[in-house]
Amino acid sequence: MKRKAISILLLLLSAARTWDLKAETRTRSAMGRSAPIGEVIANGSVFLNGVRVTSGSTVFNGGSLRTAREARAILALRAGAGVIALLPESEVRVREAGRRWTIELAQGTVLVRARGATEVLSGRVLVRSPHGNWYRVATSGEGIRVDALENPVRVQAEREEWRLAAGHSLLLQGGAAQVAPQSPPPRRARRAVVLPALVVGALVVTLALTVARGERSKVVSPVAPQR
Repeated sequence: MKRKAISILLLLLSAARTWDLKAETRTRSAMGRSAPIGEVIANGSVFLNGVRVTSGSTVFNGGSLRTAREARAILALRAGAGVIALLPESEVRVREAGRRWTIELAQGTVLVRARGATEVLSGRVLVRSPHGNWYRVATSGEGIRVDALENPVRVQAEREEWRLAAGHSLLLQGGAAQVAPQSPPPRRARRAVVLPALVVGALVVTLALTVARGERSKVVSPVAPQR
């Protein structure tokens, strides 16, 4: 009888320990998802996790940003890590893990200007930069275009891999890939590319101006929903 009681007690203690470990794991996971990773600078209709926001809104790890037609958004990463710019009709989900920024590009165009390791995932195409860099990834009916604006990047698609040199572009169309030197962009496109670079050096001034215009949000954005 005593042995049976002891066995039951040990079983209950083991179950309680397992429950505590699972709860601790869930708590740590939730904390990782809810960690703030930056703030939004909005120009036009910008949505964070499906909610329209204004400049100054906080973005949490795993948050989703979307720009409407003729709208633009810049995600200023925390601690001066860089910026992620979205052109009109673009949507991304941003995560940070293992000292690497991962941007999942669902549609549109994203420009990445960061000091550390970054990667952009769009469908089956993965663009990687192990160090600080400035590059652009765009999706359209033509395919996926990658522009290495400052340093080389590596592009993976299916079982193929390319090392894209600085100043070159890669256009992926189905199973074909074409590499070419970048042609001078039109004036409007050039401004869209230069803007994120300027924001890196003038981020504090930009945020101050948005606050002065009364555009800063008074509430932080909702945490990204769990998958």
